[in-house]
Amino acid sequence: VTGRENGEIQAIASGRNALQAGFNRALDARRQIGSLVKPAVYLSALAKGYTLASPLLDTEIYLDNNGESWRPENYDQKSHGRVGLYTALAKSYNLATVRLGLEVGLPEVISTLAMLGYPKTIEPYPSLLLGAVEMSPLEVTQFYQTIASGGFYLPLRSIRAVMDSDDRLLTRYGLEVEQHFSPELMFLLTHGLQRVMEEGTGSRYSPTASRSYAGKTGTSDNLRDSWFAGFSGDRLAVVWLGRD
Repeated sequence: VTGRENGEIQAIASGRNALQAGFNRALDARRQIGSLVKPAVYLSALAKGYTLASPLLDTEIYLDNNGESWRPENYDQKSHGRVGLYTALAKSYNLATVRLGLEVGLPEVISTLAMLGYPKTIEPYPSLLLGAVEMSPLEVTQFYQTIASGGFYLPLRSIRAVMDSDDRLLTRYGLEVEQHFSPELMFLLTHGLQRVMEEGTGSRYSPTASRSYAGKTGTSDNLRDSWFAGFSGDRLAVVWLGRD
């Protein structure tokens, strides 16, 4: 859990038993993120001139993925024909997302992930578009922080200052803020993520009418990994659930 406006880490749970010493999954478990990657695909498209209403084809597609034949499917194993861009994001349609990502270009999607705050090298395979990339919950939080803050990159931090034994200031760590995306682009993407919660894969959660929740679900094959990233008010939260 982080502060939406300042990137300060407010809480970390290292596992089901948070008080148990040992492997800290929140910091060190790198798992495939599944559909959590999709906002980067749709943000890349919006930056290229697509709109939330742009029509996409959610139909079968066969691809070469790192030398292997790849036939992605939707979660419901159906295709849905022509759909609006916001619908494809809200419903997390895999086929429409893959087609869109290939139209926009894998290098552009990788560049968007880097601008959102993921620093590691990503190979440009089509399966990237459905989340075949491994991240820790902390790394996921960093790139969703840029979305939640309206396009401003804020390095996550847990220390404001260091004092000596007499409470004298030794070092202060100020906010480092860089604008990586325009407010207009982030407004559109956030609206799409709000539709996820209202009518899409997050709709089983019913927020109160007085708040506007934005979020994205993600899974890997056979639900081995399940994710949620979302924000509202002044907080952003990311959770991973699974068996590693």
